[in-house]
Amino acid sequence: MSTVAHPLLDAAGPGWAGTETRAPIVALTTAMSDFLHKTASQGLRPIIVSGEFSRMTPPLAQVLSAVQGHWVVRTRTDGFYDARSGVRLAEPAGVLTAGAPTTDNVHPLFVRAQVASTLQVVATVSTRHRVSRPVRLGGVAEAAVALFSGAEPTAWGAVEPLLASWDRDDLTERSRRRIPLDSHWVAVGSGDRAVLSTVQVGRTSEGLEETTRVWAAVPGVGRETGQTATAEARELLARAATVGLPLIGISFAAIGAPDLARRATASPQPEPLALLIGPVGIRALGIDAKRWIDAVGGTTVGSPRLPGVLLPLGSTDGGGWGRLNDVLSSLDPERLGELLNLAPHVRAQLRVSEGVR
Repeated sequence: MSTVAHPLLDAAGPGWAGTETRAPIVALTTAMSDFLHKTASQGLRPIIVSGEFSRMTPPLAQVLSAVQGHWVVRTRTDGFYDARSGVRLAEPAGVLTAGAPTTDNVHPLFVRAQVASTLQVVATVSTRHRVSRPVRLGGVAEAAVALFSGAEPTAWGAVEPLLASWDRDDLTERSRRRIPLDSHWVAVGSGDRAVLSTVQVGRTSEGLEETTRVWAAVPGVGRETGQTATAEARELLARAATVGLPLIGISFAAIGAPDLARRATASPQPEPLALLIGPVGIRALGIDAKRWIDAVGGTTVGSPRLPGVLLPLGSTDGGGWGRLNDVLSSLDPERLGELLNLAPHVRAQLRVSEGVR
């Protein structure tokens, strides 16, 4: 049986290695990052076991998903459950073979009510950079943090806590040095609103592909808060359209913890608010931007010479999934599939269960 030697290793079995923590916030620390890397390098699936009230930072959740890992909750008196689906487990390793959630197999703690929640804007944007021209990475993350906090990011790094002052040139240079390996960075803003961004950079045959994910809390309650979230979600994609060569991006309204950490509980499905198809995406889809806008609505954004298209979808009141499905149904299925294959992180956000290709 293959295993991994690591200080965080608490248990292992065929095809998996596990670590257990009682930390209230489970983060992508240096030790955790190393554990995930070494476990995945051995061809093993990492399992993180936490207490029922622990929460996980978005950067760790993103990396854990990327290495096909799992988060399992150990309850105080009633066994285990999968933090993603809520499926009850007899033991942590059972998450590797757990079935789909049903009314009979979901743990009651997964559906417990939360004390405090807030509206969030969540977005994913894929951007391409030509290596034949000067490249400066981190532009979408910087624009996003500035939108939500009024200033550029205060800190960044590869692991948490983030200690280095924000520096796009340093981020770019460190990403270059890691090629052909992918790079994964985290940036955070300061101020009254929680805002966080991750930046993933990889080399492809077309140049550098930069995938930026953003999470931002929207303060307040009521209809005005929903209107603010909708406006900011669209403005975020409009700003992203001015950075590099945007491929595709999508923004959602979500409900979560005020500090953006993920809970091991069920949450309402995010609602699509806006869709960005950049000039690279427009070309890949083989469509004329202005004619498409006339047919499905929206506005041109980005460079006047190479415009992209920004399409409003739903609002916090709903309607986004139906509108998104209608928009994507107007495109050639084969070309759309090829475009989404170029942006797998965006594709992952388009829920097949909601009828979206």
